[in-house]
Amino acid sequence: MAMLPPVAFATESVLAWQRVISSSFVPLVVDDLSDGRFAGTIRGRVLDDVFFARLRVTPHEVHRTRALIDASQRLFYKVTLLLEGTGELVQDTRRALMLPGSVSVYDTARPYDLRFPDPIDAVVVMFPRDLVDPSPDHVRAITATSLGPEEALTRLVAPLLTEISRDFTALEGPASTRVVRTAVELISALLSTAALARTDDHDREHLSLMLRIREYILDNLGDSELNPEGIARAVFISTRHLHALFHQQGTTVSAWIREQRLEAIRRDLADPLHAHRPISEIATSWGYPDASHFSRTFRQQTGVAPSAFRRAALEEARRGGDERSGGDERSGGDQRVRTG
Repeated sequence: MAMLPPVAFATESVLAWQRVISSSFVPLVVDDLSDGRFAGTIRGRVLDDVFFARLRVTPHEVHRTRALIDASQRLFYKVTLLLEGTGELVQDTRRALMLPGSVSVYDTARPYDLRFPDPIDAVVVMFPRDLVDPSPDHVRAITATSLGPEEALTRLVAPLLTEISRDFTALEGPASTRVVRTAVELISALLSTAALARTDDHDREHLSLMLRIREYILDNLGDSELNPEGIARAVFISTRHLHALFHQQGTTVSAWIREQRLEAIRRDLADPLHAHRPISEIATSWGYPDASHFSRTFRQQTGVAPSAFRRAALEEARRGGDERSGGDERSGGDQRVRTG
């Protein structure tokens, strides 16, 4: 939940660029296509485990190899909105032509290659794979696909990401979590719509059912009586079928509900706009009326008590506000945002 310091970096060294984007995103290999006139700049900010970045780079290639993947600790999706220039994305034996105004998605869990023969200006968003509704199998159907302005949701996503990337002030202050959540939800909706349109009838039916199930759960997280039997009835399937669907995703119904509830509670505990609300009230609003049970569950999942988590998160938010008021955005160094 903590907001890390912003990254701002400029270089004319390919090796320095490879180092900074590998630490900012995931480990990557960069090849120069600019005949020795390489130049790259990156500005970015990470919040709620989502990294927003604006890149301006001369012609180059980027490679995500199997060896780099095997050495990575965490796996993410990356979405690129190209603002200027052209590019080519290769993943899963598909090639996508990247044009200005297009959005492309790729999975850091599998090798990919990016080739930019022209100077580019791009917005890149990287986020944990479980933040979006489509499963990895369904996202696989749309990796290395260019989602252009002809897609209605691209026309909603692109202006928002462009505006966020102008100076990242939208990712500051007490509303920052809501801005991030809105952006990720729009990206999730874009990926879901694209996957539904590009899968066969069987997969389309399966994805549509999973989206309905997840939507029902998220709409009813505050109901402490939410359970597999009620969910199955609401979407007109058997409880056994419901359990099988989540088993295919490598989880259980109860575990997924718990994860969504705790994530919602963490967001509220870290939000200065909810600082006046008792922890027990926040927990109850998300389906945990038993304070003792909630406290044990929260500590088991996060390693800290709810009160300690809130105290640290609000202090981090306050400290971030003080730093912003001083106008000190770091630049010029190899600043580490995250490792893959």
